[in-house]
Amino acid sequence: MTPRQVRSLLKVLDLGSVQAAAKALHLAPSSVSAQLKELSSELGIQLFATAGRGLVPTAATHQLETAFRSFIHQADEIRYRAQHFINEAHGQLRVFAPSSICIYRLPALIEGLQQDAPGIELLLTHEPFDYNRAFEQGELDAAILVTQSLATSHDWIQHPLHTEEVIFVCHRQRLQNTALTLAQLAEQPLITTEPGCTYRVRAEAHFRSQGLQLKPRQSFANVEVIRRCLFADMGIGLLPRCVVEADLATGQLYEQPVVDTPYAFLSSLVYPAERFRSPLLDKLIQVVESQSTF
Repeated sequence: MTPRQVRSLLKVLDLGSVQAAAKALHLAPSSVSAQLKELSSELGIQLFATAGRGLVPTAATHQLETAFRSFIHQADEIRYRAQHFINEAHGQLRVFAPSSICIYRLPALIEGLQQDAPGIELLLTHEPFDYNRAFEQGELDAAILVTQSLATSHDWIQHPLHTEEVIFVCHRQRLQNTALTLAQLAEQPLITTEPGCTYRVRAEAHFRSQGLQLKPRQSFANVEVIRRCLFADMGIGLLPRCVVEADLATGQLYEQPVVDTPYAFLSSLVYPAERFRSPLLDKLIQVVESQSTF
């Protein structure tokens, strides 16, 4: 019995079909079906029964579900502990962060981590990346996310880092001294991050609350591209304050006041609650807590 087989089983249980599980696991449906067949044969029980075009878990599968989930948690913990058994101060730490956090928040964290634990190699991934899937597959140790509030789910551990303000920014020649309404802002060429970005989603909800629709003229996944567009006076951009803090201080860019903004967010280090906290992750948590301004 292998963790891959059990992960496939649990994903079918969670999503209700082999096709949905295969998509979530980035596997071919035939691979998931083969893993279920192998697991069923090894255990000597039927795991699923067919019901029309779907699958229904058997009574045995329901009774074993808790044990299957415990098996996965134990397999993950064994692997994490084994990675740091010889020398807990050395190894690779796999972290996801959005591009804006990578550029403007992570350098200070990396410097602090290098000072406290120079033997740790930080492997960084940014968008586009399915960090939820990576956590499920044991391919990620932690993520630095930007959210609207502290997590309320018991499935996640969250260590707050900074309060993040998201503001509208423009070139001096485009700046209007009075606060714009959303209707007035909608008449301007807007530049935002890609669809699905946390703070673009917040702005879209704000527009909808006023019976309006956010229709950016340009959208980019990279915040540095947006900054360059603003330097060229191509429109009004939506960006975290930390991204343009130096530009605001030097007068290269200006904050455009907009009614009911800035949008407030929180950057945090997060990881699954059931995840074994390796010595390497503990080092990163210590650095985050030492630099937290929350």
